[in-house]
Amino acid sequence: MRSFILVLALCLLAAAPCRAAGEDGAMTTGHSAMEQGVMESPVDHAATDHSTMDHAATGDMAAGDAGEAVHDAMDHAAQGDMAADMAADGIAEHDHAKMMEEAEEADLPVGIEEHLGDMLPDVAFTDSEGKEVRLLSLMDTPVLLLPIYYRCPDVCNLLQGSVASILPQVKLVPGKELKVVSLSFDARETQKDAARAKRNYTAISGDAFPAEYWTFLTGDQQAIDATLKAIGYTVQKQAGLWAHPVAAIAIAPGGKIVRYLYGSSFLPFDITMAGTEAAQGKTGLSVKRLLSYCYNYDPQGRRYVFDILRVSGFAILGFVGLFLAWLFLGGRKKRR
Repeated sequence: MRSFILVLALCLLAAAPCRAAGEDGAMTTGHSAMEQGVMESPVDHAATDHSTMDHAATGDMAAGDAGEAVHDAMDHAAQGDMAADMAADGIAEHDHAKMMEEAEEADLPVGIEEHLGDMLPDVAFTDSEGKEVRLLSLMDTPVLLLPIYYRCPDVCNLLQGSVASILPQVKLVPGKELKVVSLSFDARETQKDAARAKRNYTAISGDAFPAEYWTFLTGDQQAIDATLKAIGYTVQKQAGLWAHPVAAIAIAPGGKIVRYLYGSSFLPFDITMAGTEAAQGKTGLSVKRLLSYCYNYDPQGRRYVFDILRVSGFAILGFVGLFLAWLFLGGRKKRR
């Protein structure tokens, strides 16, 4: 009962500011397509040809000046190479939200099951310099783990770009209190893909977060599967691309999973708190995870909206439960 009241209260509190802002209850939450940049930015994801990309639109991947900084620092020549590689692989179009819808309609499991308190596996990956790295060897400090794939046309770029743009504002000491690890779940990707991503995103974060403390990994299918299983992260391959959730995961020193951060856009406070909790080894359910029960995806509006029917149903069931409990307890008192 306490859990129900907590969820209902959080839903109602979250809905109020959304309505006040005139967003029809839309908010960024924990589903894979709940990203502010994807929902609000009119980026043409079908344009994998670099020459036709709308760079003014892609500059909206993060809010305000941060988004412009992300766009300006990107290696557009490298993006052109990536687009050519994708075209050679027969990858021409991408709509992440649509892919998630199709996966759901086909009853394909895509999403996150939180494994708080579980440990990462001690498996080997390859870093951007071609060196073999044991995953747990990177977990000597609090780590923000980003499950992505480097050739993702949109949301993985949004996630890493958002993290890169706010790292200079995070109140944690790089390398001592926080490291970042981008881990590709596409076994086809290589050191070249990881190196390209490292150039792009460390250019955004700059000297405030030295590149040596952000590791970019690729690996074989066995290592990838073991890691995704450990973090409860399920993906599905579709037409050369991937339907996948979008989240960052805070890892405590030693490899314990302590926090999931959903969506592709964060505040410096989010990362600071995640790193602080990881340093202490604390685990806890994400508030956004609770709030996700109160929101539904609108495919036409390409965003999440407050689900008044679902919340009303919760409220009715709660009141009925309270009423029945009152009748039961009241009847027992009268019999006494």
